[in-house]
Amino acid sequence: MDENLVRQRAEAHGQATVAGDLKRAGSDLTSEAMAQAPGVMRSMPSPLTASEVTELAASGDECVATIRYVGESGEAIVASRWAERDGELKIVNLEVL
Repeated sequence: MDENLVRQRAEAHGQATVAGDLKRAGSDLTSEAMAQAPGVMRSMPSPLTASEVTELAASGDECVATIRYVGESGEAIVASRWAERDGELKIVNLEVL
């Protein structure tokens, strides 16, 4: 797993989420992660003002990117597990920490 590529994709995903570009952010998700997204979004501060990839942890063919989202009402830490699906790097699991 190319950690630099995961970092780039995770940073772009966080920026799209902060910008409210849910079509772009959603394109990173598998159907399983898409089903988890509503619960994760309910845990986010609103409105979002920033995101930061704070940690990457690679394990075999997967990598977990920890993203800190900041908003006017606080912050949320989200672990997104990235893996290759059908030749593309995708988020396969989301979890609020």
